[in-house]
Amino acid sequence: MKQFLLPILAFLTVGAQAQNSDQAIRSAEDLAAAVSTDLASLNTHFAGQARFKLDKRDRLVAEYLSNGAVVRTDVVYIEFLDAASCAFNAEEGTVMMQCQDPRSKCIEKQVQKSGVISPTGRMNLPVPTGDAEGVKALALLVKLVEDKQSEELTRLAETNTRERRKN
Repeated sequence: MKQFLLPILAFLTVGAQAQNSDQAIRSAEDLAAAVSTDLASLNTHFAGQARFKLDKRDRLVAEYLSNGAVVRTDVVYIEFLDAASCAFNAEEGTVMMQCQDPRSKCIEKQVQKSGVISPTGRMNLPVPTGDAEGVKALALLVKLVEDKQSEELTRLAETNTRERRKN
């Protein structure tokens, strides 16, 4: 009896794990839709202070606004950002994101007045009105970074069409 029960139990366990992993994996289209929603939520939350978009090269562009005019623009490839580093900086009163490599300067910061573009390792965003410690802003930023990074990995995995070697 044990010899029959053990394989059946193993089969059911593997089947349940496969079903859970299928539910956890989202398609690139689902993730792209989530990224669009994330951007819309960020733009709504930071309305009047900052504007977010993805450019043609799939980089995150954050434009800082003052009286409706862009005063600074930060540009970064999202795959270089570290979602876990997103934090509220009480001293500066900003929400901060950093590059994955602490020594890296993966973010290009351009101050519109001077036109100078300088590399930096962190992005400081103004805290939106009504979000004193940036809790919602942090959650939205982390979600965008994670969803976009997942989308890129999924897209790369789906487009890997190379044939495998055969013996």
